[in-house]
Amino acid sequence: MAADPNVQLVLDCHTDLGESPVWDARTGRLYFVDINEKRIHVYTPADKQHFTIDAPSTVGCVVPTTDPNLLLAALGSNVVEVNVEKRKTGRIVAFVSTDDNAEGTRFNDGKATPQGVFIVGRMNRAWRDGQPGKLFAMDLRVPGNTFGLLTILGPTEVCCPNGMDWDQDKGIFYFIDTADSVVRSYPVDENGVPKRSTDGVLVGVREVVTPKEEGVVLDGMTIDSKGNLWIAHGEGAAIVCYNPNTGQELQRVNLPVRRPTSCTFGGPDLKTLYITTRHEGRHLDEGEAASKNWGGLFSVQIPGVVGARPALYVATSAK
Repeated sequence: MAADPNVQLVLDCHTDLGESPVWDARTGRLYFVDINEKRIHVYTPADKQHFTIDAPSTVGCVVPTTDPNLLLAALGSNVVEVNVEKRKTGRIVAFVSTDDNAEGTRFNDGKATPQGVFIVGRMNRAWRDGQPGKLFAMDLRVPGNTFGLLTILGPTEVCCPNGMDWDQDKGIFYFIDTADSVVRSYPVDENGVPKRSTDGVLVGVREVVTPKEEGVVLDGMTIDSKGNLWIAHGEGAAIVCYNPNTGQELQRVNLPVRRPTSCTFGGPDLKTLYITTRHEGRHLDEGEAASKNWGGLFSVQIPGVVGARPALYVATSAK
């Protein structure tokens, strides 16, 4: 199917595994990462300035904080501060246990809850073989949170943790497990974390999006101002909008590349959907050619659609 003519190539940056786009309205910057190439990308649409910050290990995601010059980045086995102006990573603020740092594991997608708690997934590269992952919350106030990261979804509850977002009005957390490509909704507590009963069982979990197409791989996700979910079809060359109340597909944006990874709304009016993508060549059948702008950053404006502003991480001392 032909690409939507409104889709624009913003940066021909050829990321190996572009991911985790997030907009910061205070600075007018879009941040995203190249997981495998260990880089944080910083792009300012107003003047088209673009630079990268090198990380010492694979970087799963970044999230803005209440300090406009400071990011949190989940890289290697640690969560670290990143000074944007100095273009360097800094002190470690949290880290995973030895058991959660087994060979073949890495951080994946992550965001801040509306209340300012950092949520981040950790996956096993062998997830297609059933190797499980976890979802963590970084909040040093939580009792027993020795490493600064508390497990909120365990290995029996998630395999490949991926896209996430919140509907604050409904008190709902939407979350994608790429292993079964289902979007689930979770009622949340006062910190935006999935609720559990007194005996530790998750409560009120529902499957809200279950695509019927064969081979669908759900990846990153964002939410718009009407509560609809915009999801990257990781092998499907499209961003697809779903109504989580009905599971119905509402709209589809076809792309000029095969492998989108995630998306977020940005721009001064939150009307621009930015889309990250990844390498294609080594995943294609013999004789196929990679898309010309694989790994690029793309954008599109969809009439009548406005995004919800991403949340910021709020340091414990600032709460």
